[in-house]
Amino acid sequence: MTEDVRGGLARAPVPHPLDAARSSEVTAKLDRVRTWLDGSPYTAALFTSQAGVAWVTAGLDDHVSRNEEPGLVWALVDQEGAHLVTNNVEEPRLIAEGGLTGLGFELHVTPWYQPEGLAGVCDDLAARGRLANDGNGPGTALAGDLGALRLPLTPNEGDRLAALGPECALALEGALREWVPSERECDLAARIAAALEERRILASLILVGGAERRRRFRHPIPSQAVTGGDALAVIVGMRGGLNISCSRSVSAGAPAADLEARHQAVCSVDAAMIAATRPGRTWESVLDAAKVAYAAAGFPGEWRAHLQGGPVGYLSREFDVIPGTAAAATEITLGAGFAWNPTVQGAKSEDTFLVTAAGARSVSNTEGWPSLVLDTASGPIARPAILQR
Repeated sequence: MTEDVRGGLARAPVPHPLDAARSSEVTAKLDRVRTWLDGSPYTAALFTSQAGVAWVTAGLDDHVSRNEEPGLVWALVDQEGAHLVTNNVEEPRLIAEGGLTGLGFELHVTPWYQPEGLAGVCDDLAARGRLANDGNGPGTALAGDLGALRLPLTPNEGDRLAALGPECALALEGALREWVPSERECDLAARIAAALEERRILASLILVGGAERRRRFRHPIPSQAVTGGDALAVIVGMRGGLNISCSRSVSAGAPAADLEARHQAVCSVDAAMIAATRPGRTWESVLDAAKVAYAAAGFPGEWRAHLQGGPVGYLSREFDVIPGTAAAATEITLGAGFAWNPTVQGAKSEDTFLVTAAGARSVSNTEGWPSLVLDTASGPIARPAILQR
């Protein structure tokens, strides 16, 4: 057995108040994993990615090294139990702040200097030949199969996404309300990052394009360029493993005519895509609606210039909707989270939504930001307008 710093394979208690909703969410996740195992040749599933571990634990934060895989906490699930595997560096934090008591996980700790590391502990728990993993660690790599278990979102995940959305939007919008044309893109990005981080939201993506660079690049990574007369900012904010995407634009006074026209066009495409995102339809059918909307707005073929988005959850997109792929052909389900992000060169429209029986419900729009109301086949849909400063 792998020894920890105290000797023996650690099976530490994890005292922390139990959240009933979280407990129910974890139970549903473990049921999904075990159902998948029942239909597979494997006896155990290993989650090593930060997204995978956050999913199966209903929100455990393992972002010591952000977006670096594998994570420092792994989760192994079999028919008899659920295990968390980490090193002695992470153990105190997990015990004090992980909120894992009563969730059904047994914690195993190994010294950071153990040559076999976390993989050695997993070898003690499951036979490699019967172990599936999500891309790293011992066993057979089946990242697609295990990643697919994250969809659809559970009701509690929908509630968590709905709580996170407004905080992300307010952080982004608050930073843009302080924008001045003389500031650099990186200065605006820093203010956005601070607004997110002070809300304990991980800023996993920030794009800022000023008047010149937003018109040249679909993904304007913040530079030292002065923004000038207008700016576009895009974020992905993450907390508890879940992701919110949204974008906003601001201008000094009335926006330039070309930008106003392109923003109106992209909002009409976004509204058409939101209206088309209904239970029972496929994700690719929404892309088909987007193609029609682009053409109607005077920009046929513009969809080819940029990814159009897809379902959200424990990644900013659980998959991008790419024509002809198996994922794109899957059905949209009630409770699914999604974010479309159509672009017309220099303009973008993006927010995060939940699929309901009554249509898509935004979770990242606020009442204080100006909006455009677009007519769609499903009724009027509001999209964020350009804020005039």
